Amino acid sequence: MDRLKLRPPLTLVVALACWAGLAPAQAQPATDATPPATRAASPDRTEGLDRVLHAIAARSPDVLAAQASRRQADAQAQQARAAWFGKVDAYAQSQHFNDPRLIRPITLPPNVANYPFSKDQFGYGLDLQLPIDLSGQIAAEVDAARNRASGARWSAEDVRLRSLLQGAALYRNLEALAGRRTAYDLQLESLQASERVAQTGLKVGTIARVSLLRVQAAVAETQAGIANIEGQQQKLRAQLAALMGADAYTAPVTVPQAGPDRLPAESTRPVPTVLAARDALAASQAKVHSARRAEWPQTAVTGGWNHNAIQWDDRPVDTWQINLAVRMNLWAGGGQRDAIDAAQAAADEAQYRLAGAEHALRAAREGAVAQWRAQEAALRAAQSGLDAARESARIEQDRFKNGLGSATELTDAEAALARARAGVADALANWWQADDALRYAYGEPPLAYAETDQTQPSASGASRP
Repeated sequence: MDRLKLRPPLTLVVALACWAGLAPAQAQPATDATPPATRAASPDRTEGLDRVLHAIAARSPDVLAAQASRRQADAQAQQARAAWFGKVDAYAQSQHFNDPRLIRPITLPPNVANYPFSKDQFGYGLDLQLPIDLSGQIAAEVDAARNRASGARWSAEDVRLRSLLQGAALYRNLEALAGRRTAYDLQLESLQASERVAQTGLKVGTIARVSLLRVQAAVAETQAGIANIEGQQQKLRAQLAALMGADAYTAPVTVPQAGPDRLPAESTRPVPTVLAARDALAASQAKVHSARRAEWPQTAVTGGWNHNAIQWDDRPVDTWQINLAVRMNLWAGGGQRDAIDAAQAAADEAQYRLAGAEHALRAAREGAVAQWRAQEAALRAAQSGLDAARESARIEQDRFKNGLGSATELTDAEAALARARAGVADALANWWQADDALRYAYGEPPLAYAETDQTQPSASGASRP
């Protein structure tokens, strides 16, 4: 019997994340047959894909990291905006000299004619700096920071959607494995019944011993296939738990009984990746503007107030000052022109990346629609094949019971039936994966997530770290 292999679940996710086509599933009955120890640890009720996706959205390390990056960008935008308002620093200092004739006072006395300076001085005060953004450089930096913050928000949304898509792909593959496990269980049950028939026939002389041995070999191979499926299930569950930010995911998984109702409505709106690329371009253009404005005269108001508590005659002295300064760089070794060139090159790069993202989006949507339709047709073909395989297996079972068919024909028919059952489960899972991938190309979460209340509690099938 051919060994059934499950395609790597993340291959499709990575491909779609790079704007290629993907394939995938949603659910109802026929439970995933997990090992007895795992069954004992599983909750009594089934955790659906919707609850898994909500747990991912709430606790996935990738999602949380993207949200933190977004908050960082927001804070940096506020930091850039604060430059408009200048700053005020408070200070206090104490000075002590070994001779009152030294002339490094904190402040001068009101009349310096014939008076010595105090050799012990203590003063405190305020320093003020207020830029006057006549050049517009600060405004350009603020625009760049705000666009970066907007881009970070769209990037965080894309990380959320990609994490949901990845989680859905893992869950759909668990569904496919559950369907395969069911197919193997049914095959094993049928082969064991045929083994009993062969043992009886061997006793009465109607079936040769070699036929019994072939059936027993098929039973052993089926049991090995079940063990292989269990190993793959544990691997996928570990990957899903890691994505959920949990120690383990032990909830039972059900097999879907039908595919999507309809093709998702076509969307022409830009997705988060394109919107993030647009914001990156706007931020780069603002940096070009800032670099050019740095060549303009820079204006600022500075000032301060100082209270010198100790003078030669023990009288405190208060002084203040206001300065209006204009500064313009005349030579920096060509550094300013290099800064403009670098900013312009970054803007050109952002422009090309935006164009690439828009072209890739268009191709991804077309490919995802084609994949959706292909998986729909694949399911119909798999169901037709299952009907034929089921009838063929029934005929071979009757022939074998009556001593008319060979063990080879029987085991081949049983293996074909198992493959057909697994093929239907795979086709359903792949069709749902294609639906999830198409929704991602439209900038939407999987249907199982979109149809449920966003405030649902996290999946109880996953244990927190």
